[in-house]
Amino acid sequence: MVKAGKKYEISSLTNEKVKFINSLYQRKYRKELNLFVAEGVRVCKEALENNWNIKYLLFDITNNDNLLIKNLINEVVLLGGDVIGVTPQILTKISHKSNPQNVLGVFEQKWQMLNQVLGIKTIVALESVRDPGNLGTILRTMDGVGAQDCILLNECTDPFSYESVRASMGAIFNVNIIASTTKNFIKWKLNNKINLIGTSLINAIDYTKTDWKSPFVLAMGNEQQGLTDELTNACDQLIKIPMNGKSDSLNLAVSTGIALYESIRKNPN
Repeated sequence: MVKAGKKYEISSLTNEKVKFINSLYQRKYRKELNLFVAEGVRVCKEALENNWNIKYLLFDITNNDNLLIKNLINEVVLLGGDVIGVTPQILTKISHKSNPQNVLGVFEQKWQMLNQVLGIKTIVALESVRDPGNLGTILRTMDGVGAQDCILLNECTDPFSYESVRASMGAIFNVNIIASTTKNFIKWKLNNKINLIGTSLINAIDYTKTDWKSPFVLAMGNEQQGLTDELTNACDQLIKIPMNGKSDSLNLAVSTGIALYESIRKNPN
């Protein structure tokens, strides 16, 4: 039986718990503590519905009559998380925003191993992606098409950063996150006979003419350099999205969305 969480209030900006949670906006401490912050009632509720472990729930004590917040508080306490009532000033300090959400949750991170990926649903591999907004938006799009696994290759931006979690609009709680290297990913691809589809401007076919046979992985590269030669050479197909204007490429998240929705258009089931 899970031990019920505690409920208490904090009013001091210099409280050690406030400093602790504030530190989670830095990647160093998120990695060290294996925790991260998510903001908003709906997002925190979605995390709990998907069985993510919550350590702390902070809420604005001036909104303690809000029924949605009350229900969330009761659920968190039953699950063993501590609930902390704080002032609006504390929420502003922690979130680094002038108009913070009324609720903030501290959750344990979840990572999966590459050998846990079954390859039965749409998979996306992102190589050295740097922009957290792009990563969060891609996770949101993946959730929209029912994609299950996001494989982050090499030094990608942190999926559990505040910016990425916010851009995902809660989708991070519905997609498995896997960290790997390009070298190990290629070995996994060969061992599992995965159809690897990558984007390229050279020797690529129109994305609408692609064979999206499953199991497949859509590989997308760094915002500036694209895929490395190593990963490009491992692809079974290279695709491109035609550009009719003067720009030579689209934003990474937009390109990923176009390709993913084309894949489900070709394979609706």
